[in-house]
Amino acid sequence: MEDNIFTALAKARKTFKPLKQSGKAQFGKFHTLKDIMDAVGKSLEDNNLLVIFTLDHVTEGVAIPVDRLTCRLHHITTKELISSEVKLDNNNKGPQGTGGAITYMRRYTLQALLNLMPDDATEDDGDWVSTGKKPNRPF
Repeated sequence: MEDNIFTALAKARKTFKPLKQSGKAQFGKFHTLKDIMDAVGKSLEDNNLLVIFTLDHVTEGVAIPVDRLTCRLHHITTKELISSEVKLDNNNKGPQGTGGAITYMRRYTLQALLNLMPDDATEDDGDWVSTGKKPNRPF
């Protein structure tokens, strides 16, 4: 029986490498997009899965035009896909703000789509950012 996208993803997840945290920010380390792809890329490829990001500018049906980033996971064999999309908050921030929003959300949409555990900086629910105190977690 031929694998579907979910079976292929389940197989791929079994061989994902541990995620590194090579990104450094004011509030700690984080997984870069390269860290994520280094951990999952070969496993996805071996299971005929392909990640594609697209960006479009939405003007119809909205009061204020927005940029939308879509992360798609394609199963090459069956042509099935699953996707996650997000509207970018880049209002009045110029090209650097838009680029930063794209990079940031590429990481998070891919982590969500593949059900990857977030890094400590992401998982603190904003506590560390707002209080300056690193959360104390038993896990």
